[in-house]
Amino acid sequence: MADNTLDQFLDDREAYDDGPAKGARAPILLTHFDGAMDAGTAGHLAIEQLLHTLDTQRVATFESDMFIDYRSHRPVMNIDDWVTTSLEVPEIALDLVYDDAGVPLLVLHGPEPDAKWETFVRAVSHLAEQAGVEISFSLHGIPSGVPHTRPTPVHMHATDGSLLPEQPQMSGTMRFPAPMTSFLQSHLASQGIDGVTMLAAVPYYMSDTQYPRAASALLTSLSDYADLSLPVGDLERGASEEIDQVTQLIEANEEVSRTIAALEKHYDALATASNSTETFRLPDSESSAMSAEDITETIEEFLRTRSQRSAEADATSANTDETTQGDEEDQVTIDDVLDRLEEGSFHARPARGAESESSARPSQGQRETVEDVLRRLRDRGNDSEATERNQTLRHRADPTWGPPQQPSDD
Repeated sequence: MADNTLDQFLDDREAYDDGPAKGARAPILLTHFDGAMDAGTAGHLAIEQLLHTLDTQRVATFESDMFIDYRSHRPVMNIDDWVTTSLEVPEIALDLVYDDAGVPLLVLHGPEPDAKWETFVRAVSHLAEQAGVEISFSLHGIPSGVPHTRPTPVHMHATDGSLLPEQPQMSGTMRFPAPMTSFLQSHLASQGIDGVTMLAAVPYYMSDTQYPRAASALLTSLSDYADLSLPVGDLERGASEEIDQVTQLIEANEEVSRTIAALEKHYDALATASNSTETFRLPDSESSAMSAEDITETIEEFLRTRSQRSAEADATSANTDETTQGDEEDQVTIDDVLDRLEEGSFHARPARGAESESSARPSQGQRETVEDVLRRLRDRGNDSEATERNQTLRHRADPTWGPPQQPSDD
C-alpha cells in the first residue's frame, strides 16, 4: 500500500510542468478536450475563440508522453523547401484568461487524454484546489433534430440538481461512455467542486462540419450563467457563410425543404409548450418525403466536398494556375447539381450499404442520385489536383523534368 501511494505521488508530481502563471487564482475552471463528443466542433470553436481573443497566461503544461498516445494524436511536422523546420507535439494545457470585465478563469484544453485518467484528474484537482476553483464548466455540441433556421438551444446537466436552470425535462435515463470532462467533473464534485456541462443542440445535418452558431450559443449561455463577459462577435460573423451555403442547397430541393419545415414546426411547438417533458429531437413527419438519413448525407457530402476542394485549391494555387481545356469542359460544379435538383432529375438514393463503391457514371438508362454526382465531383477534383501537385513536386526536384506531352491529334 505504501509503495502504491509513493508511485501515485511521483506520478502526480511528474504530470505537469509549471508555467509563468503558476499559483494564479480563479473561481471558474472551463474544460474542453478534442476527440470527445462535440457535434459541429462547437466546444472546440468556443475555446479557440477565448484563447485567441483574451489575454492568456500559461499555468501548467501536462506531460504529453504520459497522457497522450501519439498514434491517435500524431505530432504535426512542417516542411519548408524539403527541410523539416518544426515538429508540433500535441499538448494539454491549463491557461489563465481574463474576460472583458477582468474576471479570471482557468481554461483546460487540448486532446483528450488517452491514458492514466486517474493520475490526470488528481493532478487537475490539485491545481484547481491551489487556484481556489469553486465550480467547473465543460462545453459540447450534440446532434439534435433542430433546424439551422432557429436559435440554438443549450441544455445543461450538472453534478448537483440545484445548479440546473429551468429547461425541458428528460424523457428517460441516458447511458453512454463518459468523456474526460465528465470523469473530471465527477472527481472534482467529490472534492467539493461541482460541475455543469453545457450542451448546444446542433442540427444533425451540420454535426460533421463546423457550426459557429452553436459555439456562440455556448459562450452566451456561459456568460449569462456565470456572470461573465465573453467575446462572441467573431463566431456570429463566421456562422453566416456556412448558413448561406446550406440555405442555398435546401431551397433548391423541395423534399429537403419539407424536412426542414417539419423540424421548424416541431421546434416551434416545443418552444411554446410550457410543460414539455422531452428534449428536442427529430419529429416523425409523414409529410417529409426525405428521411433524416437522406438530408443528413446530402448536406454533409456537399459540405465535405466544398471544404475539401477549397482546401486543395488553396494548397495548389501557389504552384499552378492552369488546368487543361478538357478538364474545364468536363468539370461538374455545385451549380450543376443545384440546377439538376431543381429540375427533379435525381431520384431517391438507395438505402445505406446498397450504393456501389464505384464513382463512375451509372450505365445508360439509369438515373444518377445526388450522392453519385457529389461523389464524382469530389473524386474528379481529387484526381486532377493530386496529379498537378505530383507534377509540381517532381519539377521542383528536377527543373529539367516536365509532364509528358500529349500526342497531337494531327
